[in-house]
Amino acid sequence: MKKQRGVALLTVLLVLTVMVTIAAGMTNRSYLSARRSINLNNHEQAYWYAMASEALAKRALKQDFEDADGTVHLQQYWALADVVYPVENGTIAGTIDDMRSCFNLNALSLPLSDAEKQQDPYQSPLAVRQLVAMLEAYDVDSYTAEMIADRVRDFVDADSDNAGSYGAESAEYEAREFPYQAPNQLMFHHSELRAVLGVSAQHYQFLEDRICAIPGDDRQLLNVNTLAIEQPQLLVGMVEGKLSNSEAQEVLNNRPEDGWETIEDFWAEANMQRLSDIDDALKSTIVVDSDYFRLRGGAQVDTAVFRLETVLQRGGGDTLTVVSRQFGGQQ
Repeated sequence: MKKQRGVALLTVLLVLTVMVTIAAGMTNRSYLSARRSINLNNHEQAYWYAMASEALAKRALKQDFEDADGTVHLQQYWALADVVYPVENGTIAGTIDDMRSCFNLNALSLPLSDAEKQQDPYQSPLAVRQLVAMLEAYDVDSYTAEMIADRVRDFVDADSDNAGSYGAESAEYEAREFPYQAPNQLMFHHSELRAVLGVSAQHYQFLEDRICAIPGDDRQLLNVNTLAIEQPQLLVGMVEGKLSNSEAQEVLNNRPEDGWETIEDFWAEANMQRLSDIDDALKSTIVVDSDYFRLRGGAQVDTAVFRLETVLQRGGGDTLTVVSRQFGGQQ
């Protein structure tokens, strides 16, 4: 009887152990399932909050368009940096950039104009010359500046055979260890610059805040009202190096608080008046308004983070159209 009671006790303990193990497993699975549902809900809520940042950006831009009388400058609401809105269980944040205050790499796709061909059929197109001058103003050596400009040009132009002096077409890309082809179309995002042969990570990191790629737009226009005062080199590039960095800096230092009201006011600046030999084609690339803006927005709900980057185009009647939208990482 004593032996039987011992076996019964062991059986009870074994059954109890199994039951506790099963209960612990069920509790753990139940916790993970609940946590997964909460995380999914938070990410979904963060997504919609991030989309709300796009609506807020449109509202700020439209208000500025109504008040600005045709100019875009850094004293407007859209130019406020790192705006944060508290919302239920989280925050919405965002920054808007004027995409006419950087160098649009897609402009390198344009061939020589008829006027340029008559002047010198062997010269580089205007946008290529402007990019080279800008890079040289940043103390990039002439060879590297021309190499980057020519290779980006071959990367985005429609010609798939004739490479520039320092350029590279698909034949060069196909000869790489991991071959691919030059797309021969406009860039969708400036990060595509990393795929251009010869552009190193150091080159990209240096250029990242100075260049952009406007989807579907092949014009290089610089809004001198929104050009960062710390980047006179962009203005030097636009005038093909006919200004020194210090002269361009002086022009930006003299910029009115609300920007120049007209482009004629800009050309009336003392340092700009000296550039009497600049032709109309080059002059037309400098403006005081903008039609493309980039929102870098995001939202956080609990520990969930959702980021997006949206390019907005200003249309007729001050309407805003989403040209592109990219979702960033979630943490």
